[in-house]
Amino acid sequence: MTLPSAPPADRNPLLGFAAALAVFSVLLSPAQARAESVAFTLMAGPSAYATSWRGDFGGGGTLRAGARFARVVAVEFQGWESYATVDHRINTGLSLGVAGYVPLRSVRPYGRVFAIHQHEESLVSVEDAPGGVVLGVGAGIRHRAGGGLTLGVEVPQRLLGRRLEPALTVSANAKWFPDALGPRWVFGVDLGISLKFIPGGA
Repeated sequence: MTLPSAPPADRNPLLGFAAALAVFSVLLSPAQARAESVAFTLMAGPSAYATSWRGDFGGGGTLRAGARFARVVAVEFQGWESYATVDHRINTGLSLGVAGYVPLRSVRPYGRVFAIHQHEESLVSVEDAPGGVVLGVGAGIRHRAGGGLTLGVEVPQRLLGRRLEPALTVSANAKWFPDALGPRWVFGVDLGISLKFIPGGA
């Protein structure tokens, strides 16, 4: 009597994606992958977006810092400050996410998933308590939590010395908030200049 085989165990698609990227990285450039077992990145630039509210547009600046492992997987922290047209809002956001990079020589596509905490308040509230913008305290501040997805490309430039690699970045992102304290969807574009520091770079 033949017993039925057990169904295959569920697999996390994100783990499979990360594993495929790691193998792809080593096949493309094994020596460089070994040399860059870890690198630290910093990116800054302008951002623009539209939301699911009618006539609501915004713009500001963003800053992202992270640690990249084996040129493929990165843990990244990002913050932004922006102005939105409806209700003249100031939005201060913080996110923590995981990114996967395809380490090609001339361009590096990447994807990032992240969790968000954002403070939203009117310009009147900012004028009454300017320090509350950064600290997230004040009578008029709305605290919101959500998540998002970013797809982008990084274009590396010539090395500055042995350990610093500048790059140009462009990305599109979608953010989602489950509450009704503001727009549920935000769709944006970020441009940036980044620096990658390679400890012990050759």
